[in-house]
Amino acid sequence: LWGSAKPTNINRIQSKTLRQITKAPYYVSNHTLHHDLSIPFVADVAKTHYKRFHNRLLNHRNPLMHDISSFTIPGNPPKRLKRKWCRNLLNN
Repeated sequence: LWGSAKPTNINRIQSKTLRQITKAPYYVSNHTLHHDLSIPFVADVAKTHYKRFHNRLLNHRNPLMHDISSFTIPGNPPKRLKRKWCRNLLNN
């Protein structure tokens, strides 16, 4: 879910939530909130978890699961509307 959403929207929701939880004043930057609370951005966590999931698929004993782990989708369908796929997280 988070892998295909726009990073700015995810960061906005996360920063607003952190600000409400900590009752931080408006002049405290979002970067300071994340750094002081040691909370990573959602996009970074999603990337880490997807890479871990993909590495597990590469070593899976079921051949069908192994096929899912390929970098390209069978038939290579065109991407429309510039939608992001979770598979794109592996390139970054």
